[in-house]
Parts: sequence; structure tokens; C-alpha cells
Amino acid sequence: TLRLFTLLQSLPNAWWITRQGVQAGHYPEFAPAGEPQDSTTQPDSDDWAEAMELAAEPLHAAMRQRAAASLPAPEVGFELTDGKGQVLAEAELAWPKERVAVLHGEQAEEAAAFERAGWRVLSAAEDALAEQVAKSLAN
Repeated sequence: TLRLFTLLQSLPNAWWITRQGVQAGHYPEFAPAGEPQDSTTQPDSDDWAEAMELAAEPLHAAMRQRAAASLPAPEVGFELTDGKGQVLAEAELAWPKERVAVLHGEQAEEAAAFERAGWRVLSAAEDALAEQVAKSLAN
């Protein structure tokens, strides 16, 4: 993440904000839009609420289904590291204990690093992503 920040910080119109700053109202232009949620699929734990807040919006529907099924919340922006702490790859969502990672299209090149480390890799664009995640976590 730090490497990405260093590369992108000089781009025009680049914005860097924090979740705490948004919550405190320091960035009103980035305030949450108040996305409507069906009460039967709304995450009921703090871990799921935080994951929903941090994850990319296209993943929210699948995440709500997993939250409703009482599965553990994922880590968002998970970094796979080697024994020396060097980042090998990054996943949008990950369940490290179960070794399951969900990658966006631009992260596709990083799938090989996860697979070499023994992880099951799913695509964020995959049909029935919520079901695929559930199957992977059950194995």
C-alpha cells in the first residue's frame, strides 16, 4: 500500500483520505451515500460493517449474502507477504485462516502468487461470487 501511495501521490487529482476523517466529517464530498440495505442481509457485526465500508462497492451484494449466512468477515486489502515481510500480492478480500482470496480484474496477475502459497483464488467478476466464497470457506 505504501509503495502504491508513493507511486501515485504525484498524479493530478489524486486524493488520499482516511476512514476516520470521513466519519468525522472532514471530507463531506466523500460522505457515504446511505446505500439502502435489506434488513435480512445487513451485516450485523462490527467486523462485517467495517469490511463493507472498506470494500469496493461492486462486492457489497455478495458480502451482504455472506454476512447474512453468518460467515466470518473478510480482511479488505489483504497483503500476502513472504517470510521477510515483503508484499508478494494483494487481494481485495481475503479470509487468511481459510486461505481464500477474492481479486479484482487488475489484480489478476497476482493470482499466481496466492496459488503458489496454497490459496484458493476467486475473481470479483465471477458469477455467483457469494456462493463460491461460501463453498471455499466450507472446504
